[in-house]
Amino acid sequence: MKISLNWLKDYIKFNIPVEKLAHRLTMAGMEIEKIHSVDEDVVLELEITPNRSDCLNVIGIAREVSAVLNKTLIIPKVRKRRLPSAKADVAILDREGCLRYIGALIKNVSVGKAPDSMAKRLSAIGLRPINNIVDITNFCLMETGQPMHAFDYDKLIGGKIVVRRARQGEKIVTIDGVERVLDTSILVIADTKRPVAVAGVMGGQDTEVTEKTKNILLESACFDPVLVRRGARKLGLSTDSSYRFERGVNIQMVEGAAHRAIALIREFSQGETTHWTDLFLTKRKISKSEISIKIQQVNDLLGSQLTYSRCKTILKRLEFYVKGENRDTLHVQAPDFRGDIEREVDVIEEIGRVIGYDNLPMSLPQITVTHLNPRNNRQLKKEMRDILNAQGFNEIITYTLINSQSLEKTKQAALKRIRVKNPLTQDQEIMRPDLLPSFLDIALSNINRGQKNMRLYELGKKYLPEGEKEFLAMIVTGLKASDWRNFSKGKMDFFDIKGPASVLMERLRVKKASFEDAAESPIYEPGRAAVIKAGQTVLGDAGQIKKEILKKWDIKFEDIYFLQLSLTELAKERQLTAGFEPISEYPAITRDVSLAVKEDVSFAQIEKTAFQLGAKFLKEINFMEVYRGEKIPQGYKGLSFSLRYQSSRRTLTEEEIGEVHATICQSYIDQTRAIIR
Repeated sequence: MKISLNWLKDYIKFNIPVEKLAHRLTMAGMEIEKIHSVDEDVVLELEITPNRSDCLNVIGIAREVSAVLNKTLIIPKVRKRRLPSAKADVAILDREGCLRYIGALIKNVSVGKAPDSMAKRLSAIGLRPINNIVDITNFCLMETGQPMHAFDYDKLIGGKIVVRRARQGEKIVTIDGVERVLDTSILVIADTKRPVAVAGVMGGQDTEVTEKTKNILLESACFDPVLVRRGARKLGLSTDSSYRFERGVNIQMVEGAAHRAIALIREFSQGETTHWTDLFLTKRKISKSEISIKIQQVNDLLGSQLTYSRCKTILKRLEFYVKGENRDTLHVQAPDFRGDIEREVDVIEEIGRVIGYDNLPMSLPQITVTHLNPRNNRQLKKEMRDILNAQGFNEIITYTLINSQSLEKTKQAALKRIRVKNPLTQDQEIMRPDLLPSFLDIALSNINRGQKNMRLYELGKKYLPEGEKEFLAMIVTGLKASDWRNFSKGKMDFFDIKGPASVLMERLRVKKASFEDAAESPIYEPGRAAVIKAGQTVLGDAGQIKKEILKKWDIKFEDIYFLQLSLTELAKERQLTAGFEPISEYPAITRDVSLAVKEDVSFAQIEKTAFQLGAKFLKEINFMEVYRGEKIPQGYKGLSFSLRYQSSRRTLTEEEIGEVHATICQSYIDQTRAIIR
């Protein structure tokens, strides 16, 4: 926003250098981005935060300068004239979109050039002078922050103003000469037959004020910020009016600004107000509640030594209503244009910023040393990132807000969910109860951009009715990593996600971690899913995503593998300290085993049986091959693996190993009906 220094001095007298003023305003929260000269004027460009719509005008900035410099604010006084009894013909059909509308019919105006003083003020801030009527509405907009518009009354068909939604496909040529197509989401000002302005954004060319205009209808209104923003974005328009309406105008200023504009029109255009209509439709509460603050509370929060009088003066300069004789307590009521003031700390902040943040005393915060729980997830997550990154995985961060359709496409519609009451978009309507939809969205995005080989993970949260839960999620798809020893690269499979997860749990010292066959799952292919456990504790699950789910996501790949682990359960099962076990100096004895087992027998069962029976001497099982084909009975598969026996105390004898090994092999025959090959 641009402010003319000469214009500012019309409302407050001061002589400090402009650089010093810029510093004081910046320290008060009104950041000055640039200072430059325009003819005989100096222009300040300010960055105004969205909550301070009251400062999007010259009087608002003058009020800030008044408080910062402790100077008197001089606001132009407008003599209230007797309003005509005749009513302008105005109808509000959209009562939610238009909160207040004032229409004043002013007849016999003389349209010409605006006075030089007004034209210079407008030119300095980048507004091109047009004629006295249009320039007065622009002048009042920049002075008070209240947008206004003047219609050529004689060009209004039926002499009537109607505030309504646009009809689908309606068109309007705006004053910039562009024809724009409207729809029902856009609020318009219309006459009896057509739109004549986009409400709060821009007027229409058909009713603009020209040198031939004799009668005008002056509009001063308050429109719903959301509707104005939506209309401006849809039409690709951004104007000084829409900028202010989008951030919220002061509904009480609608009338004051109208009187100011009418006074200037009478002064410079000799018009006479013959009709007046003020439709105040909002049911919103206008009055502000009283806030009580102790002076000690102010000083405790700011670290200052301010007096009651100093605090009261600052607040009165900002046009707060302050009452009470108790010198220890301020009883404050915020002005109607300060909708952002709700609590005690808001008022204290006003005092602090006017004093200047650079003038408040500095002190170091008091830091208490606390004992950190060694089981905290921060250290766990750091270790997990290091382990997964070292295995070639890339970390991603996905959105925690998703839409309901994502759950339905992932066959997780039954999951309980937490809805957002005021979602910004339809894609952000719920807090995700699972990480899979987020990962499939990322997979689709990467595949569509030619990135087909993925090894991704995220340490993220699920949001459930019982609370937030942290999880590790991993996904792999595409081809295996390049290797010069292999001419052709095979597709990644379940073991490309199981292996890294197994290494992760081993490095985290999770004891008795295992992958067990899972029952039927809504998201995994039958027979290609596993439950991940540590002893009897379920840590998570893994498997191949069902093809029908990928089809619903429009993902052309058939092989996508997903895994998730609960960080809470993982933290409980991991060993925080690693025990030292010396390497045995005695020789190991290895025995190879070749079995034919039924297809439903997993290697995990084979492994579990071996360790149970050979726990005394068995140290390691190395899987070598799975074989299907000739010499293997129908419905069976061939498994080849080796068992390594070793003692840390002595050399084992063939008799000892032979006995244990025979017991293990016999158990395979008895329990799984295996055939020794």
